[in-house]
Amino acid sequence: MRRIYIHHNNSRVSIRVKEKLIELLKDNEFYPTKYQPDIIIVIGGDGTMLSAIRAHSIKNIPFIGINTGTLGFLPSILPKDIDTLIDILKQKELKVFEYPLLEVHSKTINEEKVINYAFNEILIKHQQPKLMEALVYLNKKPFNYFTGDGFILSTPVGATGYAIWAGGVATHSDLPVFQLTPLNPNDNRINRPMKTSMIVPNNTLIDFKIIKAHQRAVIVACDGINVSDDYIAEIHVKISDLSVKILRTDDYDYFELYRQKIIDKNIYRYLK
Repeated sequence: MRRIYIHHNNSRVSIRVKEKLIELLKDNEFYPTKYQPDIIIVIGGDGTMLSAIRAHSIKNIPFIGINTGTLGFLPSILPKDIDTLIDILKQKELKVFEYPLLEVHSKTINEEKVINYAFNEILIKHQQPKLMEALVYLNKKPFNYFTGDGFILSTPVGATGYAIWAGGVATHSDLPVFQLTPLNPNDNRINRPMKTSMIVPNNTLIDFKIIKAHQRAVIVACDGINVSDDYIAEIHVKISDLSVKILRTDDYDYFELYRQKIIDKNIYRYLK
């Protein structure tokens, strides 16, 4: 695996890291190229990692990230440890984790059908200062009449993003599940919408039928990108057959990463 493509953002730090990385790659007989790469190295933060996945996930090429951003839950290598990355690339057997994507089929009020994919999360949300009303079906069976701001559907990797700050739960990235998190459900004497997150197995099918879809603008966004400018009427979500491969270091530990990035946010030194 000698052909390397580098995907980076345009921050000064990322550009400096890219220049140093290219020198190291060439010194170690790797070939930086955008044509038929074996591995994609991403330089940036979580947003840059997601943009790389959106652009290249269908190519079935593993990703590994150098964190020059702020949180850095996805890119796991620091710029100061860039030599470690070279050691990883030299290994005959790389430590590859494979994560399935969420697949969403959206139908607009004008009967347009759009298929999109999400590595972290799918956001279903009302654009206007009114409640979203939707019928929710699990595995084609009626489950809930929901009123509120919307939903976040997150993968285990994405559960530590938007979902966790909206009341979702952290989910170990190795688990074959995904999560449905309601946003500000309107609980009153007539309606009892979902009020807490629900974790479902990967074979679960989730459908939403938007009530008054022609009158109330509901958006669907995959990893922060809208799937359509039109009003959405029906939404179908499932686990995709497509997946993303992420390279990890030998000392990768989900719980340690979660503690550092979500709980302590690099203040662990005060606990020693």
